[in-house]
Amino acid sequence: MLLDAGGVPWWAFLMMPIMMIGMGLMMWLMMRMMMGMDHGFSHGSPQTTAEQSNRAAGSEVDSLRRQVAELQERLAAIEAGSQTAAPPSEGKAEP
Repeated sequence: MLLDAGGVPWWAFLMMPIMMIGMGLMMWLMMRMMMGMDHGFSHGSPQTTAEQSNRAAGSEVDSLRRQVAELQERLAAIEAGSQTAAPPSEGKAEP
């Protein structure tokens, strides 16, 4: 049977629930640590956290708008430069 000389040792049945409880505890602790990494979360009143998140979102939106404007300017400069350059010959390979 299972507990014969070549089978599973008797203490394995005692260790299995202990190991499972330990793994569950580690998973619980890791999830708590990961949830604690949310930088916008604070233990203040809900109104203050909402105001902080709105300010953070507003500054992030402003930053993204500036980046989009910069990229549009760069694209316009590249397109203006490509329009002034001579178009490549179609289908002909130059030596």
